[in-house]
Amino acid sequence: MTNRPNRKGFWLLLAGLIMLAVLVLLVIMVRLNANKQPSTSKSNSSTYSTLETQELTLDSSTESLIEDLPYQPEKFITGVEDLPRSLQGTEVDGEIIITDKAELVATRGLRRLYDYFLSALGEEDGETIDARVEAYILNTTPQPAANEAITLYHQYQTYLKQVSAIQSQFGTPANSIDALKKAEQGEVDIEAIERQQKQIKAVRSQLFNSKVDEAFFGTEDELQAYNKQMLKIAQDTSLSTAQKQQAKQKYLQNLPESLTKQQAEQQANLQQLMTRTEQMKKRGADEQQLLEMRTELVGVEAAQRLAKLDKQTQDFDRRFEDYQQQKQVITASKASATQKQQQIKALEQKLFSDNEQKRLVGYEQFKSQSQSQ
Repeated sequence: MTNRPNRKGFWLLLAGLIMLAVLVLLVIMVRLNANKQPSTSKSNSSTYSTLETQELTLDSSTESLIEDLPYQPEKFITGVEDLPRSLQGTEVDGEIIITDKAELVATRGLRRLYDYFLSALGEEDGETIDARVEAYILNTTPQPAANEAITLYHQYQTYLKQVSAIQSQFGTPANSIDALKKAEQGEVDIEAIERQQKQIKAVRSQLFNSKVDEAFFGTEDELQAYNKQMLKIAQDTSLSTAQKQQAKQKYLQNLPESLTKQQAEQQANLQQLMTRTEQMKKRGADEQQLLEMRTELVGVEAAQRLAKLDKQTQDFDRRFEDYQQQKQVITASKASATQKQQQIKALEQKLFSDNEQKRLVGYEQFKSQSQSQ
C-alpha cells in the first residue's frame, strides 16, 4: 500500500501559519500607531504654543504703541467726562458750524469753544486738555470738519503762546481795562500799544487765513480801536475831566449798533464800577452801600455776585496774611533748607486749596507791587 500525504493536516497547518502572520501584522500596526500618537500630540502642542506666543507678542506690541502716545486714547470719548471743578455743572460754550459738505466754518463761537476747555489750564495739564478737545470734536463733528477743527485748535494755541510772549515784552495788554486807568494818569504809551497790536496781527496773519482771522478777531479789533480812542481822550490835556467823560460818552453813542458797541458799553460800566468801588471803599462805605451802587450799574444778580466775590477775596487775604507771617517765621528759623521747604509746603496745604496754592506766587508778586506803589 502506497503512503499518501494527509491533505487535511496540510490545510490545517497552512491555516495556522496565515493566522499567525495576521496576528504579527496586527501587533506591528498597533505599535506603529502607538509610536505616532505622542508625536502628533507633541506637534499639536507645539502649534498651539506657537500661536499663543504670536498672540502674546502682538498684544505686547499693541500695548507698547498705546503707551508711547502722549495720552491714553480711551481716556476720553465725549471729552466732557470727569470735568475739572471749574467746569462742572456747566454746558460747553461755543459751537462747531459745518457746511453741507461737512467742511468747517470758522466762527467766533468756535473760538469760544476752544477757550471754554482752555480755561481749565492749571487745574488740568495741557495734554489732558488737548485730549478733551480732540475727543469732543471727534465725538460731535463729521470728517473732514473734525480734522480741520483740531488743526485750527492747535494753531490757536500757538497764537495764544506767542501773544503772551509779546504782551510780556510790553508789560500791559493792549485792550485791558487797567490800561484805561493808567492812561488817565498818563502812564500808558499809545504808540507802544500800537506797536504791540501790529506784532499780534503779524502773528495772526502767519497762522490764520483771512476768514478765520475775521471770525476769531474781528470784534476784538473793533473793541481795541474803541479802547485806543478812549486812551487818546484820556490823555488829551486840553480837556477837563468832565469834558473827557462827555467825549467818551459821545464816541460810544455814535458807534453803530453791534456786538462791539455792547461790549464797549459793558466795559465802560465795568470801568466806572471799578473806579467808584475803589473810591467808596476809601471813604469807608459799608457792604449795603456798595451793593446799592453796583445794582445801579450792573443789576441785582451781578451786584450780588460781586458782593460774594468781595467776601471770598477778604477771606483769601486774611489767610494770605497769616501765611506770610508764618512763612517769615519758618524762613528765619535755624532749620535746614529742605526742612524749611517742607514746612512751607505743609503750611500752604493747610491754609489753601489746590487751586489757591497755584495762585500764591502770582498773588505774592501782585501784593508786593501794590505795596511799592
